[in-house]
Amino acid sequence: MPLPLNSWQLRLQEAACGLAGTSAHLQQAADADLVGQLSAVAQALTRLGEDSSNPLAAGAMAFLSSDRRGRSLVAVTNRSYQDAVVQAFGAIGCPVEIGLVSDLLGTEVYDSAVVVGPVGWLPPGVLNAPRAARLGLVHHDFYREPLDVQPLFDEGPVLRGTMPTRIRRRETRVVGSPPKLADRTVPEAAESLMTDLDVASLAQDAVAGLPAETLRDGASGGHASVQARAALLADGSYVLLPVESSVHKILLVEPDPDDEPSVEAVDGASISVGDYVVLRGSSYYQSLVERADAALGDDAPVLRAVQQGWKAQLSDRIARHPGGRRGVAKELVARGAVTTNLDYWTGPWCIRTRRKDDFAVVMKYLGRGGEARDVWEALGRIDHAHRSAGRSYAEAVQRAVSGALWQQLWVERWCEISLDDTDSGARAALVDAVLPGQLWVPPHYLCRLRTSEVP
Repeated sequence: MPLPLNSWQLRLQEAACGLAGTSAHLQQAADADLVGQLSAVAQALTRLGEDSSNPLAAGAMAFLSSDRRGRSLVAVTNRSYQDAVVQAFGAIGCPVEIGLVSDLLGTEVYDSAVVVGPVGWLPPGVLNAPRAARLGLVHHDFYREPLDVQPLFDEGPVLRGTMPTRIRRRETRVVGSPPKLADRTVPEAAESLMTDLDVASLAQDAVAGLPAETLRDGASGGHASVQARAALLADGSYVLLPVESSVHKILLVEPDPDDEPSVEAVDGASISVGDYVVLRGSSYYQSLVERADAALGDDAPVLRAVQQGWKAQLSDRIARHPGGRRGVAKELVARGAVTTNLDYWTGPWCIRTRRKDDFAVVMKYLGRGGEARDVWEALGRIDHAHRSAGRSYAEAVQRAVSGALWQQLWVERWCEISLDDTDSGARAALVDAVLPGQLWVPPHYLCRLRTSEVP
């Protein structure tokens, strides 16, 4: 904790007394050298407990004081120490916010943040989606990470290694009133920030074209509609993103280590302010269907009928079962199924079950056990076509945004994309803001390019 070493909350003196007592108790029974080492540790703790310095706070301030512009956060890992840390930084006379590590897992964005504690104590989200343009880590240099903890940086006594996931923080636009600095000045970029009224009007535009029934919470039921948030794009259009992780994918563009464009499909729920996304008038899934059907050629209608057939039968069995989904799931488990993801299996995006054995159980349950092998192989052709379509779509976008268009995207924050393997194009744009409130919308509304004129 970033507290003075002689702070009573750290209990260093109490620990020293306890070790000294243990050392004296073992003196007659234990090895003299080991007892001597224990006594030395007790004496070292005693000296530390008499020291009024606060090295962790000094380290945090050394990081925050360099190139500091906006809001700063010092995050601790234990709520019980929070008030004491507030008092310690108040004594230093430093205008920073004192919070918890959990504050870096929410929606607040800071200019600088220091987390006090070793890497091994941090939740994964702090590093996977940092909420600060500058993120520092401060802990005593005698701390040693367990050997199974992946090192973060590539220098230092216990931090040698490579980072498993590259961290690159893009510029963030703050929604609402700009933060006031200690000298009462406003950051240079403040004039470009949106006001609360701007956000409210944009939110109204985003929902203006939606049918009224989709705006009432739960109006369509949990299975017929999904919870979504509206994200404003740099070109003035917007996209509806799922609130929770789901099968809805979206293409993300970001620079690789050589500052060249890298395109990948990610969960739509993971998109946040500062991300560059690629959108078409149809959803990412619909784009895959179009490309996959083109690859399947004349066989596409027959194969799609096979895909819809087993799911329709399963849906009908669920509808007629007295116990509904739960009753069907129990019967499938009793027949040997390992998984029973009925919501996904009967949904529009499912091609076949993940496990072949589960599919055999389902087909036998539907009275089509003899067809299980042939149907599985037919659906495998669709699955292969979808995977190939996903790769070709990402590669086509990557080719399109390379070169001059890549520079245009970073300068203007959006650009139109002509895809070389399809007649229709796409648009890449920066996510400027996530608008307040949530909506219940049909699943096919998600992850599509939308404007207030064309809902």
